[in-house]
Amino acid sequence: MRLVLFPLWALASSASAVFLATTTRYYDGQEGACGCGTSSGLDSWQTGISPKVYTAAGSQALFDTDGSSWCGAGCGKCYNLTSTGSSACNGCGTGGVAGESIIVMVTNLCPYNGNQQWCPQPGATNEYGYNYHFDIMAQSEVFGDNVVVQFEETACPGQATTDWETCVCYGQTDTDTTTLVSASTASSADVAAPSTSSSTAATSTAAVETTTAVAESSSTPPLSSATSTLFTTKTSACSGPVQTLYGQCGGANWAGATSCASGSTCKIQNPYYSQCLSD
Repeated sequence: MRLVLFPLWALASSASAVFLATTTRYYDGQEGACGCGTSSGLDSWQTGISPKVYTAAGSQALFDTDGSSWCGAGCGKCYNLTSTGSSACNGCGTGGVAGESIIVMVTNLCPYNGNQQWCPQPGATNEYGYNYHFDIMAQSEVFGDNVVVQFEETACPGQATTDWETCVCYGQTDTDTTTLVSASTASSADVAAPSTSSSTAATSTAAVETTTAVAESSSTPPLSSATSTLFTTKTSACSGPVQTLYGQCGGANWAGATSCASGSTCKIQNPYYSQCLSD
């Protein structure tokens, strides 16, 4: 008879569904896709609500399953993340301490466009075989280095709930639901040990920020930021800078790119904000 050993953190959570996700860390100092912060920057609580409680940008399935780029149904939801101790692959992080836990509240979107390495489309996996990703907002390491986590939705602590109520999207989020893929029903890639293939991607300690502008509510000022990522994809043309899908491409006092990537068109949302949307 073969003896099989399980880590204590896995046994403790065996009574409930098991979900796995990759994590990274970012800091862009800007208002996010859930409308937390102001046009001049983020609120101080977004970099740490209380000890062991942080905010994060969620991949599209965690943010909103129907493709919203602002006020997604996942805004304001909290998740308990428990470290597996391992990173997603050799060369893309050193992992962390197995069994250590934190809580994160989703206040931003990590869009697939420009972030394919880490943030998958709903129902798909990222480059490391995981369906979900949390990009934790922090100026320094708080929870290991790109550690893979086991996660589950949890009630937001009192202070997190209070802070969420200050965000533009509070009370205005979409109503679609997210069906999480449990490790017990996911493909083998979702529950297997982290990939051993090497990666040339930078780790969280050397993140390069990329902003993806988000649409605005008709009753609120435009949300002018979104997530930063571990790497940047750039599209250039002879005519000048080209904005990516869902990026801002115009509006009062806008000084950035006004041309959109192939397959998208710059469409006026209001006098202050234009956005690259699919043709």
